[in-house]
This record gives sequence, structure tokens and C-alpha cells, in this order.
Amino acid sequence: MRKLSVRERVLLFLLAIVAAVSGYVLFFYLPTTQRLASLNTQIAQSQELSAQLEAKLTSQQQMEKKLEQLSAQGAQVPYMPAYDNLQAVMVELHTILAGCQEYSLSFQGEQGENNVFYRRVSIPFTCGSYEQALEILQKLHDSTLRGLLGDMQLSQQENGAVKVSATITFFEYQTAESAQNQEEVEPY
Repeated sequence: MRKLSVRERVLLFLLAIVAAVSGYVLFFYLPTTQRLASLNTQIAQSQELSAQLEAKLTSQQQMEKKLEQLSAQGAQVPYMPAYDNLQAVMVELHTILAGCQEYSLSFQGEQGENNVFYRRVSIPFTCGSYEQALEILQKLHDSTLRGLLGDMQLSQQENGAVKVSATITFFEYQTAESAQNQEEVEPY
């Protein structure tokens, strides 16, 4: 075997340095920077989630304080009934609208999100006076069932009667038990 010249030794030394630097970059630097970038992304996502959870906690604490204040004042806090409360809704509406000259109920499909379902009801009715219409609307607003009154139109007819068109949305909560009961009732 022959001896390597100085030039060949220098080139081998440079090749070894390039190989070492390339190995360092390929096997240490790049994986480390990718891992750091991944960790920074996870930290940012965790901080965002933490901020959202803190906002929810603050909101929940405010709601609990409000409920405590209402309970201390003796106010009756309306509850959110269990899912598929249609019969109670019908009874409540018929009781409130019993004094009307005429009325009809039009139920729109129920929709839900996160176990809270809502049922919209269009209620056109006719009553004898403006005061009676306001009284009925107030009873709908103050109903014992959790609901939101909206889209109201009042118009006086030629005979003095007042025609009212309103929409009320009732809210219901689906518990695990009511969901299981619903699945048992529905055919496959």
C-alpha cells in the first residue's frame, strides 16, 4: 500500500469534516429544530386552549353567582326540561292562548347542539284588544318553560280585533337517559 500524499490527506481531512458537519446537521440539528417547532406549536395550542377554558370558567362562575343572587332574592329560576317535552309545551301554549278568539300552532323541526335541543313554534292568534294581546305575549314570555319569544307582529283589524303573529323557541336538554329512551322508541 502506498503512502498518501499531503494533498490527498488534506482532501480526506476535508471530506471527514464535511461528513461530520453533514452528519451533525442531518442527525442532530434538523431533528432538534423540527422537534422545537413542534413543541412551540403545541405550547401555542395549549395556551389558546387554556385561555378558552379560563374564559369558560369565568363565564360559569358569573352564571353561578347570578343564580345564587336570584335564589337569594327568592326568584324562581326556570329550568330546562328534558328532551321531547312536546306534550308540556302544547299544554302550556293551549293554557296561555285559551282566551284568544282564534289561534293556531305551527311547529318547525327540532334542532340541537351539544345536548340542547330547540323547538320553534309559530303562533298566529287573534284577540279582542291590544291590551289582551300584550297580556298574552307577556304570559308567553314569562312561561315556566325555558323559551325565547321573538318575531312579533301586531296589527289591528277593521272590527277592532288584534291579529298577532309571534314565534317562540323552547329549549330542552337531552340527558343520557332521555337519549337512551329515544333510541328505544325509534324503529331501526
